[in-house]
Amino acid sequence: MNRRFVLSMPVLFTLIVFAVGSILTAQGLELPKLSQKAVITQSVGLMDITITYHRPGVKGRVVWGGLVPWDTVWRTGANNATTINFTKDVMIEGNKLPAGTYGLFTIPGKEEWTFIFSKQANIWGSFAYKEDQDVLRVKVKPVTGPDCEWMQFYFTDLSADSAKVVLQWEKIMVGFVVKADTKGMILANIDRTMDRYWVTPYSAAEYAFDNGMPDKAKTLIDLSVSLKANHWNMLLKAKIYKQLAKTKIEIGEAIKILEKANLLIKDLPQDDQQYATEGPKLLEEWKAKK
Repeated sequence: MNRRFVLSMPVLFTLIVFAVGSILTAQGLELPKLSQKAVITQSVGLMDITITYHRPGVKGRVVWGGLVPWDTVWRTGANNATTINFTKDVMIEGNKLPAGTYGLFTIPGKEEWTFIFSKQANIWGSFAYKEDQDVLRVKVKPVTGPDCEWMQFYFTDLSADSAKVVLQWEKIMVGFVVKADTKGMILANIDRTMDRYWVTPYSAAEYAFDNGMPDKAKTLIDLSVSLKANHWNMLLKAKIYKQLAKTKIEIGEAIKILEKANLLIKDLPQDDQQYATEGPKLLEEWKAKK
């Protein structure tokens, strides 16, 4: 009896371990990672930079040339490969890089480091890294810094259109400069905004015209055209001026406005030009009656 029990102990122990493991898995047990996750974001003008990484510690180990070999592709952290996201197109050390999320790999060297911006943004470590997925590589010089137990990223030299991304760990500091065309972005935003300002007074003028308020419509449509003249608001302006015309000269002015409106059809998007049929028909009618 005792002999059978002793012989079955290893099997029993295995079953217990399996059962406990299954219970813990079922309970969704979470334990902290040795290298904890960190996320840092910095705005540069109208653009944001976000770096997501895991922070390994020195823990008394030889880091450079030991834990992290020289001249070998590194995940730039621990666990998952580090990623960097740019919400707008940027320049990295003078090189263009489109907006997007990239795997941020590095090749540490004693005299020079290479920062790699890769399409591989969702891999574990650098084991599956493929050079043909690189989007950009830049080379920079490392410098000696104060002791840093836990690897970290931070930003320095901030301005309205640039920042330096710095990686620091153990006694090494290394980084790269990011530049954004903030002025160009602002001007583009102004152009886009101004390009749409004509719509509100145009819509208000259309409502006033359709509801028997031509004088009010005239004031509003003149404002719309002053902001940006296009086929649609010039067509409405011609109709409003035609309705208010009391003399042949004023009718002639309305016809000239309509002619200008029809000339602007060519500036419409190709898909919209098919709907711009009212103006040419009205021009024929008005000229025939004149």
